[in-house]
Amino acid sequence: MENFGPRLEGGELLAKEIAGMEKTLFIIGNGFDIHHGVPSRFSDFSKHLRIEDSSLHDIVERFLPVQEDWSDLEQALAALDVDEIVDYASMFLMSYGAEDWSDAGHHDYQYEVERIIHSLSSSLKAAFSTWVVGLPIPCRSQVRAPVCIDPTSTFLTFNYTDTLSAVYDVPDTHVLFIHGKAGEDSDGLVLGHAWNPAIIPSLNDVPDPESMDTRVMEGNEIINDFFGETFKDTKSIIEANVTFFNSLKDITKIYVLGHSLSFIDKEYFVTIVNNIDLANVSWIITYYGDAEIRSHREFMDGLGVDQSMTYYVLLNELR
Repeated sequence: MENFGPRLEGGELLAKEIAGMEKTLFIIGNGFDIHHGVPSRFSDFSKHLRIEDSSLHDIVERFLPVQEDWSDLEQALAALDVDEIVDYASMFLMSYGAEDWSDAGHHDYQYEVERIIHSLSSSLKAAFSTWVVGLPIPCRSQVRAPVCIDPTSTFLTFNYTDTLSAVYDVPDTHVLFIHGKAGEDSDGLVLGHAWNPAIIPSLNDVPDPESMDTRVMEGNEIINDFFGETFKDTKSIIEANVTFFNSLKDITKIYVLGHSLSFIDKEYFVTIVNNIDLANVSWIITYYGDAEIRSHREFMDGLGVDQSMTYYVLLNELR
């Protein structure tokens, strides 16, 4: 077996460590909610949407390259199948010289493009927000394997739910809901990709734009705008919460519970690393198998965290 750094086993030792910490940061990912029985996977959202809005579900599967379980939904937003949209909408692009041409059809093509784009941005986010609000959150007595958590610590959660409060009595004043919280401002929930639209070439950036059909150019602009509407602007989110990140200077231990440590959230972790005494902070990171430890190790190496300061533990061992 490869050496990924030390692994912690047994919750008793961890409980003693947590109890003795004065400044601990818990970083919470979706695996934390899943551990507590919350059906919060993107696959659960897909099943929900198939029942509640099958038309929208079909549009997502046709025009976004999502995996079968939708686990890559956010990344798929950056890989919108533009060619498929254009091919579909082209049936509404009637020739100006057609016998049955009417000025009333001048915007048919743009309307179809707009309908698809609106579905994949505004409608999808609204459906997602409604689904999140309705997720069943357990109480402490319903959790089979509660995690050892000190509610007086500092929390950064990437989840939208109030699991921390419902199960562990963690006050919201101790928690930064970095992507918004269900039920408070669902319109403000963050769901998006990490591909900066500023570096995405415009579809109208062609050698001879004057030769393009005006209707196609307008449709292209609608598609161009999509990438900005669905962009997870991490930089702006961090700037809006700069006070929180600046407050982490005295942190001495960080628990990462149920977070995939994926590229899409890397800038948040870079900001954390830049605001702590990196050489004196230990990290306890949950995992689900050796393959995930490997990807976690690569992620932490990329942050400049020394291997001797990282420990790996199964989430159900943190009791």
